[in-house]
Amino acid sequence: MTFKYGKQIGIGVATFVLAIILVFGINRYLLSNRNSTVNSSVSHQNTELNKPNIATTEAIKKAENSLTNVITSGYDDLEEFVDVEPSKYPYLVAPTFEDDGSIIYDGMTLTELTDLLNKSLGSYMTNTGYFFANYTKRTGINPYLSVAIVLLETGCKWKCSTLTVECNNIGGLKGSGSCRGGSYSKYNSLDEGITSYLDIIYKNYYLKGLDTPDKMASKYAASSEWSNKVNTYINEIKSKQ
Repeated sequence: MTFKYGKQIGIGVATFVLAIILVFGINRYLLSNRNSTVNSSVSHQNTELNKPNIATTEAIKKAENSLTNVITSGYDDLEEFVDVEPSKYPYLVAPTFEDDGSIIYDGMTLTELTDLLNKSLGSYMTNTGYFFANYTKRTGINPYLSVAIVLLETGCKWKCSTLTVECNNIGGLKGSGSCRGGSYSKYNSLDEGITSYLDIIYKNYYLKGLDTPDKMASKYAASSEWSNKVNTYINEIKSKQ
């Protein structure tokens, strides 16, 4: 019997062993492919996680730029605006000055330009037109522009900011002479505060060709409406001639 069925038994055993080997090989192959797929997926996910998100990066840059620009452009919306008793106006009595009668800007003498600018300067900055007009006489800077920026910064067309009233700081300038123990500068007089601010506008903007609100806006202000507001003030100032 053994002799009779030996060949069949041998073939059966060999077939069984071959089947086991084949099944094991297929399972191993499938498992290998699965791990490869998982690793590829994980690697791709890690790459995506480590890859900078363009939208997020741009948002961060804009936030940083906005913060920088807000500090640079003064303190709009960061300060309270207060009523000031006329008796506390630094120049309740207008400063006196000599006028040689020469034309200094837009067909006006020093006196005429001073009188025009005074019509737009109120509250704590009443009668300070002379300082802006005289700065124009010395430098040639557009007086409508300089007064318009200051009006926007201080609100002194109606009420002035507390930083202006308490520390003679008209542009949110930072540095020595701490105002209220903070980082903003304090000036001994409003004249000094005005001159310090105009020096910055003149040297950092005007002399570099940034002599209009539209040209200044990208460097000076965070708000896209800043130049529109300044231009509105300029037109109002000029309309009072």
